[in-house]
Amino acid sequence: MEKRFESLTIFEFQERFPDDRSCLRYLAEKKWANGYVCPKCGNTRYCKGDKEYNRQCTRCHYISSPTSETLFHKVKFPLLKAFYIVYYVSTSKKGISSTELSRKLGLRQKTCWLFKQKVMVAM
Repeated sequence: MEKRFESLTIFEFQERFPDDRSCLRYLAEKKWANGYVCPKCGNTRYCKGDKEYNRQCTRCHYISSPTSETLFHKVKFPLLKAFYIVYYVSTSKKGISSTELSRKLGLRQKTCWLFKQKVMVAM
């Protein structure tokens, strides 16, 4: 994900991801680009899940969300803000502090620090 955003300016990023819904759509497109496979039973057939962009296995009825098994799994703050953290961490040449992320995004410094660590491990 971070490689794709290196060439985007902040304005292009804001235009591409104006809300949480656009972030979910992006994750769903990337996650299931090669087709859906149930993580529990391996079935490739699915139906619409209980929420937008979720997929439910037709065999075992497991519901998979675009964020499950990704960096964004169980994020307790808005997905858009998590995308911004990934954007800032991956595009800042000298790095960005968790304090600066906190100021820009209106999140607690510790929340930013913890998610930033998760992003850096993934990179």
